[in-house]
Amino acid sequence: MVTHLHNKASYPNLSLEILSYMKDKWPCHLTYHSILHTIDVANVCNTYISHYAIDKDNADLIRIAAISHDIGYLISPVNHEELGIKEIEPFLKKELNERQIATVNGLIRATKVPQKPTTFYEEILADADLDYLGRTDYNKLSKELFKEFIYYNVLETKEEWLQVQVDFLENHDYHTAFAKENRSSQKMLTLQEIKSKIRPQK
Repeated sequence: MVTHLHNKASYPNLSLEILSYMKDKWPCHLTYHSILHTIDVANVCNTYISHYAIDKDNADLIRIAAISHDIGYLISPVNHEELGIKEIEPFLKKELNERQIATVNGLIRATKVPQKPTTFYEEILADADLDYLGRTDYNKLSKELFKEFIYYNVLETKEEWLQVQVDFLENHDYHTAFAKENRSSQKMLTLQEIKSKIRPQK
């Protein structure tokens, strides 16, 4: 996974300030929801911004939300989207108006699973957050998520984890045309691979 922001010069200072704040505080047990994941989601959003030629004002808000979308994990994985919105409020109020803040908050809420984005820009962030489901580095990243689930006692065995992945992949749909075209086929290949590892019940 890439460890740096693509097109960093295009990011508003506010988003870089939030990222620096996160780097100073991020716990090591968040092996999937890590700073690397944050950077990955931001880089995927950068691709969408370029692909759809999104104007700078909206691109700035998408980039701020991409950087901030998991900051609530600093407090708890439970309801972390709303916790994150509260955590970044002091940052946002310094530079954004109420409409812009509401847009950023909506973008963050759009990543909550099951995803229910209501605008095109929310669809972008939702798809960017789960972009890895349709990529060839899925297995590597999913191992890091499994470690987190073990840490939080969500799961106990790899057999449980296999079934959780199957259920999630089967119930997930991308929202944007870009993701459907570029991620859906690999996601289906991954799903079939995981299903092949599940031992039939006796």
